[in-house]
Amino acid sequence: MKKTVICAVISGLLLSSGMAFANTVQPQEAKTPPAKSCPKDMKKQHPPKINLDERLKLTEEQKKQAHEIRMKGHKKMKPVMEKIKTKKAEAKTVKENTKLSQEAKDKKLASIKSDIKKLKQEARAIRNENTKEFEAILTPEQKAEFEKIKQEGREHFKKHHRKGPHGQGFNGPRGPHKCPPPQK
Repeated sequence: MKKTVICAVISGLLLSSGMAFANTVQPQEAKTPPAKSCPKDMKKQHPPKINLDERLKLTEEQKKQAHEIRMKGHKKMKPVMEKIKTKKAEAKTVKENTKLSQEAKDKKLASIKSDIKKLKQEARAIRNENTKEFEAILTPEQKAEFEKIKQEGREHFKKHHRKGPHGQGFNGPRGPHKCPPPQK
């Protein structure tokens, strides 16, 4: 009887002391290396966005016209972007639907992908139209500077973007790609 009580007290003390120490140990974050290494350029902070008004030296009238052109373009673009967003959500729903056969999923996804492609072409046309309207309010010197800015943007894009497919698309992720957040 005495041995049982002593064993119970000792085991109780051991359990309670173990629990006390367990609470003081803080879990460490799992440090897993990224599956793919990031290009060195991706770790750098992006350059600050240029201010077209300042760089092109727009007059107050031109600034007002440019603002109106942007707002008009935004109004045209918003429904197109909403349709694209809806189609992408629809594609996600189709992919997650377990009741459909793979063949039916592929057929629906192909149709949705085609619709999204048309919508993106429509969005590109709206952007091109806005750019032409904006260029129409510029002086020849400003147009030359604007072309220079666009060329710099193209060069920056080529330098910092890889060729090939981007994003997850409709087939899911192509593997984890974890880049560290930009340092401040």
